[in-house]
Amino acid sequence: MKIGLLLPRSVIYSSMAFDIVDGLKACFKKTGENNHEIISASIGVAGKNQDIYARCEQLLLDGADIIVGYMNPLSAEFIHPLFESSGKLLLVLDTGYHFPSFEGNLSNAYFISLQGNLCCRAIIRKAIENGKQDFAFTCSLYDAGYRPSYTYAAAIEESGATLGYNHVTPLHRADFTLKPLAEYLENNKNTALLASFCGDMAEDFFKEAKKLNLIASHKTYVSGFTAEEEWLSKIPYPGHNFDCAVAWSVAIDTPENEEFVQIMENIKPNKSNLFSLLGWEAALFITASEGKSFEGITIDSPRGRVYMNPENRFTDAPIFYATVVKNAQTGNCLLADITKIENLDEERNRIKNDIAFIQNTTANSWLNAYACLDS
Repeated sequence: MKIGLLLPRSVIYSSMAFDIVDGLKACFKKTGENNHEIISASIGVAGKNQDIYARCEQLLLDGADIIVGYMNPLSAEFIHPLFESSGKLLLVLDTGYHFPSFEGNLSNAYFISLQGNLCCRAIIRKAIENGKQDFAFTCSLYDAGYRPSYTYAAAIEESGATLGYNHVTPLHRADFTLKPLAEYLENNKNTALLASFCGDMAEDFFKEAKKLNLIASHKTYVSGFTAEEEWLSKIPYPGHNFDCAVAWSVAIDTPENEEFVQIMENIKPNKSNLFSLLGWEAALFITASEGKSFEGITIDSPRGRVYMNPENRFTDAPIFYATVVKNAQTGNCLLADITKIENLDEERNRIKNDIAFIQNTTANSWLNAYACLDS
């Protein structure tokens, strides 16, 4: 089989494309599927649909039997006519930070998702269970352009709690400040803090939050890429533990995850990450499908059993609660107490309502696949 890869780039995850490829190849090697030919094309930050279309079309003309691409659902919908015309399949690697604009599913496209918005709803559930009823939300200008900012607010409102304050940090790093947020929290002692940042923006947030004693004085909740382990391991501990909901962790205690981590770390330190995980799962789905439909397939992934839901053709997978603690050896952040979240049916159904609402209102978003940045 000839597999075409549409690979992104990002200054905050410089090895992203290499990690996806290494995860894919390592899994094929493990399963004995060494006869695939892999071709690839760069799609930059995966934000220009016309460019993605052109790269994809060329891969198909070069004989690709299936295309695997890291992009958002809006881009997948834009290039989908190529797959209807060619009869080939598109396997999208998706962070779950966008909502699809199409209803139902796309006939020739499937999505392996990190379920970013589901993680948002799960962490709000945990906060409510902890007795929190008042929240302040802070995010970068970049993160404000993705759907978690809406999902957090919707989940809080539906729970009967209150989102009393929204704070968005400035575009330019030199202008970064949390002082307006700190002033609000100083006057609202019982307010819990929600945060959505990624990469160096998360680093800036946690460093400034430590200076202002925000996390030590207010119960803090984050999800998804804000608690991504590659960056967390570089960020100084902010003075107090905080809770998160994540798609995966290197510390998940299962044979499948231990094998994945060992194989990837033998390639290069820190090679076991979200992007190599997506490549690994793509290989598992391709192997299980035998070149045919992915519909209804279940794989045993490093994050648990991952099911390709035939209703929307997005994967349903476990997500996890964790606590960010201090790494005693480095003094930086570390994920601990990884626990699979049970009984997520209500949250999954409410995500469907979130998607339907955004589809029927005017709401802009960044086009970049999440975590893909030029500068």
